[in-house]
Amino acid sequence: MHIRGFENHNLTNRIIKWCLICAEFIVMWSLLYVVIGFIPRSDEWNDDMRHLFWTVGTLTMVLAQYWFPPVIHQRLKGAGDTLRRCTLLVITQVLLSYLLLRVFHTHYRLGWQLFFMGVGMWVILILLSFTERWMLNRLRKLGYNTRKVTFIGSDPEIHRLYQKLCSNATFGYKVRSSYVSSGEFAGLLSHPEDLHLGDEVYLCVPRKDRELIERTANLCRKEMIKFYYVPTAEEKLNLRLVLIDDIEVFEYEYKGEEEP
Repeated sequence: MHIRGFENHNLTNRIIKWCLICAEFIVMWSLLYVVIGFIPRSDEWNDDMRHLFWTVGTLTMVLAQYWFPPVIHQRLKGAGDTLRRCTLLVITQVLLSYLLLRVFHTHYRLGWQLFFMGVGMWVILILLSFTERWMLNRLRKLGYNTRKVTFIGSDPEIHRLYQKLCSNATFGYKVRSSYVSSGEFAGLLSHPEDLHLGDEVYLCVPRKDRELIERTANLCRKEMIKFYYVPTAEEKLNLRLVLIDDIEVFEYEYKGEEEP
């Protein structure tokens, strides 16, 4: 089955993610090697203790990576998300390492050594992540690792979404096509070969146009294109969807006010 644009994009994102993970493991192993020299009486360690130290460090890093994987390959993640992820990753890895090593060998003093290792690892991982983030942004500005998108509708919400995705070249979004008239687009659904859809489709029409939404979603599923439904502006202005029998109505939400 042909998956439009998915193979290259997903493969590229996986490569970016795993390159960063491998680099972070190398940083952690290098710091473990340095830290051993500052642990009191570490020269007395036998092979089993050294293997335990390396095994615990590696295992806790695997767990930390599982709970806090890299986010720089995700298009709408900002610098704050990268900073938060690196911080949580280091805290988790160092804390788990300390607890496990204390369980196995409580008579060794490891706290300060692991703390300073964590500080060093945090600084290096931040620099590493932001360097790779800068390189990735440069590549997207040059037209690599991009996604082509299609916008359908004329509601202000679709215009806001367009500004959000396409105003910043580092997000890597390129407009493949745009259909202002949902009626024109609905007519073309009968002839999908005449449509020029991107890797992602954003449809913004009222919910009452359920048939159009379902037909578009079915076409995207058939062509393996990511489909997103964007609520119109009037459906987001403090309105809550309420069903009266099988009819959809919207109720105004009174915030901080007494309901009538």
